[in-house]
Amino acid sequence: MRTSRFLVALAFAASTCRVAAQEPPGAAGKPAFAPAGQVEYRTTAAYDAAYVRGPKVNMALTRDGKWGGTLEGKDVRLEVKPGRISGAGVNLVVTRDAKTIAVEGLFAGIRVRVKATQDTFVGRVGNRQVECVRGPDGYWFQKGGPAGIAAIRFTGDADRMPDVPMPQWIFAVIGAI
Repeated sequence: MRTSRFLVALAFAASTCRVAAQEPPGAAGKPAFAPAGQVEYRTTAAYDAAYVRGPKVNMALTRDGKWGGTLEGKDVRLEVKPGRISGAGVNLVVTRDAKTIAVEGLFAGIRVRVKATQDTFVGRVGNRQVECVRGPDGYWFQKGGPAGIAAIRFTGDADRMPDVPMPQWIFAVIGAI
């Protein structure tokens, strides 16, 4: 008798776990992912107020106000304060003024340097680097590169440099480069 009650309880627990795993985005009080900005380079990363998603980034704002998830294949839990993004193995310094946004530091031993204005973008993540100037329609072209071949594209509010949402924008840039 005790075994059958246990099996019934176990079956019930398993069925509720399966239902929870199948809930669609936006369920359980979390807003659905609605991209406000996107960065396209070697891959794509999109973000909204609470998420950053792409093949190399899956981050979310946690209940305690930190950002957690994976970035560049590393599990991270990051604290964002004015002028700094930090966590285990992560120390990024963010500087902003009316014309420029710059991020510099280390992410899991990888050197990150990004500097953007309304008309220029220089991004380096490890040994991957892109240096561009703004063209029409949100496309950015490599300095001295072939004419008409876009290198990187920022869409939505990702293209409003230096007034971009942080830290989502830099997570998307790192994830796309």
